[in-house]
Amino acid sequence: MLIEEAKWFGDQIDAMDPDDVFPMLNIGSSTERFRKVDQPWIDEYIFKPAREKGEQVIHMDMKAARGVDVIGDLNNPDFLQELAVMKFKSVFCSNLFEHLTNRKEIAKIMTSLIPDGGYVFISCPYKYPYHADPIDTGFRPEIEELAGLFPETEIYSAEKVTCGNYKEYITSSPKKLAKTVIRLMVPFHKPAVWYSHVRHLPWMFKNFQASCIVSRKKQT
Repeated sequence: MLIEEAKWFGDQIDAMDPDDVFPMLNIGSSTERFRKVDQPWIDEYIFKPAREKGEQVIHMDMKAARGVDVIGDLNNPDFLQELAVMKFKSVFCSNLFEHLTNRKEIAKIMTSLIPDGGYVFISCPYKYPYHADPIDTGFRPEIEELAGLFPETEIYSAEKVTCGNYKEYITSSPKKLAKTVIRLMVPFHKPAVWYSHVRHLPWMFKNFQASCIVSRKKQT
């Protein structure tokens, strides 16, 4: 997730009634280190404000790591039953769908985890280079295409958010700049990761964009 993307979601959540949003399930959360150190703006703008207000966010991923509250696969019916008991009001999922081949199925599962009137917070790159994790399907949807994955919802708020360029990202800290330069000099270590870095270079001065949506589940 990029900085302006995180700010956009933080502003949306802040403007909403907490009783309509929390508890929230953060799907594909990655680790605490990822949210607070690698991309600290994720925690700063989205999850820290909720935490300070005493609101509950459950971080979910498929890998066990510090900061992952629940571990499981959305394709596992038994795991879905575990999640259903937690009675989430919303689901948050950022930059996951470009790595999936079963987008419609996963979107339907996400929608099933919230009640009528609940919210889905979804983003996906619109203008962004190839980045395998472990694959990149090239899915770069318009707002309408991304919203179309969730036919049981209606758009509450949406925007194509401009998020700066690769130069701004890698120079955001001396450590990040040094790490990027060193990584580019070592092509034979994890070549797929190296190739992903190389694919970012044409975006040095070209702005990224993300399709960001808040949708509300329709009343049945």
